[in-house]
Amino acid sequence: MSNSIQNLARPRWLTPLRADGLLLMCAVIWGISFLWQKWANEHIGALTYVGVRSLLGAVVVAPLLFKASVRAVLRDPARRRQLMLGGLAAGACLAAASVFQQTGLKTTTITNAGFITGLYVVFVPFIGWFLGQRIGWTAWVAVMLSLGGLTLLSFSHVMSVDDLAGFIEGLNRGDLWVLACAAAWAVHVHVVGWAAPRSDAIALSVLQFVVGGVMATSLAFLFESPSMDSIQAAAAPIVLSAIFAVGVAFTLQAVAQDVAPPTHTAILLSLEGVFCAITGAVWLGEEFGVRQFTGAALLLSAALLAQVPPPSASGRNDEQHRS
Repeated sequence: MSNSIQNLARPRWLTPLRADGLLLMCAVIWGISFLWQKWANEHIGALTYVGVRSLLGAVVVAPLLFKASVRAVLRDPARRRQLMLGGLAAGACLAAASVFQQTGLKTTTITNAGFITGLYVVFVPFIGWFLGQRIGWTAWVAVMLSLGGLTLLSFSHVMSVDDLAGFIEGLNRGDLWVLACAAAWAVHVHVVGWAAPRSDAIALSVLQFVVGGVMATSLAFLFESPSMDSIQAAAAPIVLSAIFAVGVAFTLQAVAQDVAPPTHTAILLSLEGVFCAITGAVWLGEEFGVRQFTGAALLLSAALLAQVPPPSASGRNDEQHRS
């Protein structure tokens, strides 16, 4: 990614520290949103839920398209092309990941879903390495800390190799759906990291919501039987998710990725596992003891380690696509 592209697209106020704060807000929102998703599954199909919430999310963010900076991007043919490519790809990833996760939540627990979704923190650097990005040793260590933290946070019942073997044998189809979701989110992080600096975060967000919403809704009419009654029954989780998990969080992610490289982004977003566990403990009475606290501490350590710039002249810009 060239410096000219970054300087063209990056807002002046967006420092690396502020970008990290935005990503932390995303992690909080997405950690809580697992509860809304589980709630929605009682009333509505996965495709219908994802389609409706994505289109509502586009409506939430659409007024920001009138900003002068966004209109300037839409008038620029080169950046408009990048926006279309990024928005189509990001929207497809968003639809796939959301539907996979929502489908998995029908037959798996919030704990399992939170952990398996968090595995994108491992997938992201491997995809980046394959794409030719340089991943510093601090980032790899942070990824491993995140994986350890997610394990402790989610699986307090796994105390031995036999317990772990039993868990693996007990993986159900819902867990596999969520694993596919993690892979799709990893690709999404890279797509947004490529597209956001080359276009505009607001326009990119709206386009990906529309693309994802149209894809999911179209498939819902083929494979589900959407009805106004079911949508009304799930209205509360749909609206909460549309406003916060889609409209706010995905837009903040796109804005933050003007600065934050993909692996760094994934490490910070993996903190959603902490907030997922806290939500489960507060609302569902799930356990949050010493092991969960230790897991949360490891995730926090990973997030702090991710702030250490790699020992190179390019600093936090090490993770960049080769031009």
